[in-house]
Amino acid sequence: MSKVSDDLEKAIKRSVNVGDVILEVPNWLSNLGVKAGSIITSSERIGSDRNNKTDVIIHLKNSNPIKISAKLSNADYYGNWYGHRRFMEEFGNEAFEKLSNDITEWANNWLQNTSAPFVGVSICFGHRSGRTAREFTDIFSFDDIIKIVAGHGEGNHVANCLYVSSKHPENLSELISNLKPINVDTLRAISKNFKIAYRPINPITEYSNRGKNIYTKFEPYKRLDNLEIVESPKRLAQLGRFVKVEPNRINHNHVLKELVSKYNISIPMKSK
Repeated sequence: MSKVSDDLEKAIKRSVNVGDVILEVPNWLSNLGVKAGSIITSSERIGSDRNNKTDVIIHLKNSNPIKISAKLSNADYYGNWYGHRRFMEEFGNEAFEKLSNDITEWANNWLQNTSAPFVGVSICFGHRSGRTAREFTDIFSFDDIIKIVAGHGEGNHVANCLYVSSKHPENLSELISNLKPINVDTLRAISKNFKIAYRPINPITEYSNRGKNIYTKFEPYKRLDNLEIVESPKRLAQLGRFVKVEPNRINHNHVLKELVSKYNISIPMKSK
């Protein structure tokens, strides 16, 4: 998390105090079970877990909690580094198959034009431009954006409202007035450029991101007679192509190790 995002969450938490009374409640918030006249019993930040879409939760006496997903006005990502397990829980096998087909075709084209070798492609969701961006609705329905922004299932980890601003709220009244419902109209307004970001990882320059799950993998045509060190994507393209994967949590490191042990192909890897 960036410092500015961290500061925004802290400011939201600071804007309310135990004993504060919510005097006015907009209709959409009332429909979520938040009542006018409710007394705040506690507030806490709970957004440290990557599966938590609620950043700040405000508990109320005799009312449902206010579960806030906080986003800066210029936030780029709404769902960073989606792994297979999380993807399958939220979107299911059909979407996985469709994504893996599309990302495999994309990777084989990208391999012909990139300057860096890569053996897999990970994904994020959010604002993205250029050739690594894919239209979200090419793979998913627009309603799936709600799962990415608000979370999936039930519980405190699933947000029920948005605070989208780089301005810190000064008090409870200002916070309530700036909250937005998580619905199609709100998401259309803040997600005009909502994309799937395809993230090929260069193992020569990246270390930590190599552990992220991939949605396509490089597979050689055959085993080489002798170990060959490959740093050029053009050479890589001569040796094999990208193929679909199963949702088995395979990552870049798994493929890199397999290339050495099974195919006699070694791509240099950055160490810590």
